[in-house]
Parts: sequence; structure tokens; C-alpha cells
Amino acid sequence: MLIAPICNESRGHRGANKEDRKRTIVKSKKNLFLIVDDESLVRSFIKDVLMLYNLKTEEATDGREAVSKWEQGNFRAILMDIEMPEMDGFKATRLIRQKEREEGRNHTPIYAVSAYIADDPVQECNEAGMDGFIAKPVSVEKLIDLILPFT
Repeated sequence: MLIAPICNESRGHRGANKEDRKRTIVKSKKNLFLIVDDESLVRSFIKDVLMLYNLKTEEATDGREAVSKWEQGNFRAILMDIEMPEMDGFKATRLIRQKEREEGRNHTPIYAVSAYIADDPVQECNEAGMDGFIAKPVSVEKLIDLILPFT
């Protein structure tokens, strides 16, 4: 499958060549994604896919580090594992949502990217305040479908 950025005509990309589209994405203030997973291989895979679209990333290895980075940054979205040491993805998401309300911050989309096994992982993610769930192993196509609306 050929992977190529999709241009969005409403953002003035009509007729723009590939280099112009890339420059437009890079110039955007909020094209920083936070990847949260305790497995370095997973973080590397997701980072590599986002780099295909010239999207910048930061990484965290657990929920506590994710909350700290979120407090200091302005992320387009967070891609978060659920089961991690120190603080799991559910708890980190609840804490971020609470701080958004208390501090009047904008909603940051948070998507679970996890091998979490439950009767209804999507429902549990929704209850924690996450915006969606992608099961591991993650396919490139699903990851691209998730990130493209944010570019």
C-alpha cells in the first residue's frame, strides 16, 4: 500500500504539490503528538509512522510522565498505552481531563493504543475520558486513519 499525505482542500492545499503540503503541516503550531508506551519498540513504530507525515513527537514511558509532559506542552493528540508501570493510561487520562476542567485548558484528544484485554475495552476507554481505542498489534493503515484528521 502506498502511503501519502492526504491534502485537505478546506485548508488551502488544493493543487499544492507534495513539498508544499509538507511545509504547511510543519508550520502548524500544534502538530506535536505525545506517544506514551512502556515498550520502546511500540514508541519507535508510532514515531516512524508520524515522521512519514513530518509530524513531531515526544515520548513518555508511563502515565505519570505523560501527565507531566502534557502539562508542559501543547499536543495535537496523545497516543497512550493502557497498561504501564507507575501510572496506567486510564488514570493518566482521568487526571488530564480533571486538569483540563480545573485549568480551563482545551480538550486534548487521547487515544488508547493497547493490547488491553477486557469485555469492552472501548467502553472502558470512553469511561476514562479517552477519545478512542486501537488494538495492538497496530496496523500502519489504522494509525494513519487516526492521525490524518489531525494534520
